Amino acid sequence: MPLKLRPIGHVRTSASHEALRHGSAVSKIVIDPMFAKGLEGLEDFSHVYVLFWLHDVPEWSNRLKVHPRGRVDIEKVGVFATRSPHRPNPIGLTLVKLLSRRGRTLSVKGLDAYDGTPVLDIKPHDRRDRTPRPRVPRWWKELSRESKHACRATRVQIGRRTHAAGRYASKTL
Repeated sequence: MPLKLRPIGHVRTSASHEALRHGSAVSKIVIDPMFAKGLEGLEDFSHVYVLFWLHDVPEWSNRLKVHPRGRVDIEKVGVFATRSPHRPNPIGLTLVKLLSRRGRTLSVKGLDAYDGTPVLDIKPHDRRDRTPRPRVPRWWKELSRESKHACRATRVQIGRRTHAAGRYASKTL
């Protein structure tokens, strides 16, 4: 049975890889005119899920076990136990903050997709999507801790004081 996917739009961003990785990037999602009416009411939500096709990822190499985040110091696990882009169907999923909607263009924060990435779908986030205390493996917790420390260090190195929170916030990376 053939499967047919049709992008509903594409990503527009000039953000760097680092900004995309750390979730600080503001991006635009431009929806194809034929799907524009499907956006009506979306602006009433603060957050949305964006599903997108990882079009720049090399073709899948049939590897079903990978090192999480490419870290060879962590034992290989099944590709479905990771957020690796190298998978049989390179579909990305990110929860983003919806900043605004202007016609068929959405402005979002936190999308980790490159300029030109095809967007497959958008779904609103609601309370049913929340899991209070999800179980994750030890390696995931350690990588999350390292990522938070790296993000803070980057912000301090190139940061500026924010007015509201008094914390360091990163400039465009």
